[in-house]
Amino acid sequence: MVKKIKEKRPKKETPSLNEIKSAKLKKYSLILMLILTLSMIAFGTYLYMTTSYQHYKIVQKDQKASSDALMQKMKQMLDEEKARQATLPPPPSPVAETNVSTVVENNQSSEKPLENNETHVVQQTPEEESKAQERSEVHDYERSLKESGKPARPHDIVRKKYPEGTTPRLAIIIDDVSFPWQTRSIKEIPYKVTPSFFPPTKGHPETVRMSHEFPFAMIHLPMESKNYSSPEPETLNIVDSSEVIEKRIKRIKEWFPQIIYYNNHTGGSYTADYNAMDRLVKVLKENGLIFVDSRTVGNSKAPEITKKYGMFLYSRDVFLDNSLDKNLIRIQLKEAVTKAKKFGYAIAIGHPHKNTLEVLRDSKDLLNGVEMVYLKDL
Repeated sequence: MVKKIKEKRPKKETPSLNEIKSAKLKKYSLILMLILTLSMIAFGTYLYMTTSYQHYKIVQKDQKASSDALMQKMKQMLDEEKARQATLPPPPSPVAETNVSTVVENNQSSEKPLENNETHVVQQTPEEESKAQERSEVHDYERSLKESGKPARPHDIVRKKYPEGTTPRLAIIIDDVSFPWQTRSIKEIPYKVTPSFFPPTKGHPETVRMSHEFPFAMIHLPMESKNYSSPEPETLNIVDSSEVIEKRIKRIKEWFPQIIYYNNHTGGSYTADYNAMDRLVKVLKENGLIFVDSRTVGNSKAPEITKKYGMFLYSRDVFLDNSLDKNLIRIQLKEAVTKAKKFGYAIAIGHPHKNTLEVLRDSKDLLNGVEMVYLKDL
């Protein structure tokens, strides 16, 4: 019985050779595909890393080139600045300067030796400088008013005409600029103000350097006064010849080659003298310079002399600091704005007194309706 059952079980089929080969082929194909896939992934990774590294090297090279170019440019700018500084004229000699014409000036000149007087000025604090400094042009102007007994008026002043609708312009000049604290205070004023620098002397030797701190500046040229008792060294006097004037102007021009606008410091006697002004304006024109009349006297000859030489003349309209009282300075500033609106433009002159500079710094609200400009932009 048992034997019969065993005979009935189906026999297990043995795989054919083709089937075995087919199975092996599939297995090898899968392995090959896996190897190819892994190879492609590895190659792609290698290619990506190689490309990224090359890009990194290129960027690094570009950055280094940019840094080198920037450093080279900075070095070039530094070299150019050093070269420019080397071309600047040297400051005045510490030896006290003398001027033959100053000796000729009347006995208003200080009897103190120049060296002692100027050294004392250098050592003053800003507060002491403001207190000790006479109001130069204002002082001269007020004396001339008292002597004449009537308001000073500009003679034959010709004004520029602007197209209708042009915003009125106001230029404020700060005369007597001599010391670093003054330039620092001027820079605090939040609009354009024109500093007018004294030529350098032993008493204020830094004016050449300070003039380069401003985009526009003027020269405050010392000229003979009627009433001012402390003239600057080498003040021009009415007896000075054309040769003396030429020498003085050329020396100032060497110190300040970038400045072409000159206005008078004091000058009540000088600007009222026809022949003296004729000699000065002729020299200024020959040197490409422009005179601006501070109007320290009512009968200034500047209008007719500049007209003779075909030169346009700018003249002061308002003194800001007739008084050093802040309220009165504000009133004068308002007057300057009024004149600008009336005539199309106006020129106001102030001085580097602490109160004057603080009022200008804090009074931008008084300037509504006018454009604040440098004198050259009138």
